[in-house]
Amino acid sequence: MPMEEGKDPTVVIRTNQSRVLPQRLLQLLGAFLVLCVTFSIISIYMIRYFGVHNVVPLSLPSFQPCVEEPTSLEKWIRAPSNLLHTMTDKELLWRASFVPRIKKYPFTRVPKIAFMFLTKGPLPLAPIWERFFKGHEGLYSIYIHSLPSFQVDFPSSSVFYRRRIPSQVC
Repeated sequence: MPMEEGKDPTVVIRTNQSRVLPQRLLQLLGAFLVLCVTFSIISIYMIRYFGVHNVVPLSLPSFQPCVEEPTSLEKWIRAPSNLLHTMTDKELLWRASFVPRIKKYPFTRVPKIAFMFLTKGPLPLAPIWERFFKGHEGLYSIYIHSLPSFQVDFPSSSVFYRRRIPSQVC
């Protein structure tokens, strides 16, 4: 290339490579845009003509929660008389992760302490714990977590009566 006067020889201008997008890519993007607009228009008219229907057929049985849903605040506050349930560990975690939206309690609240007894079989010191809890009813919650094969048989007068949480075999 001949050198022109007054021009810097290191600067070379190429006009053939100044395109931002190749023509083939622009055609592909244009076809995609037309396809999207066409699909959207067809969808709108299909929804207007057929309407929006429920995806779940009515022949299926209605949803039954695994636990009776409380209808009043009192049912949420009161401890259940029977700790046996049919919830899985995943459902229990979901239930325990509820966060209250109200910061103040609408009732006078008595603080309680929870005791969990992890055992493979019978509680060896049950009579001592019975004496410990005597006279402090309403200030504690008791849970017994034992092997699924172990069946507890506490008398109805015991603080441990119906306090077993059923375990699942891992």
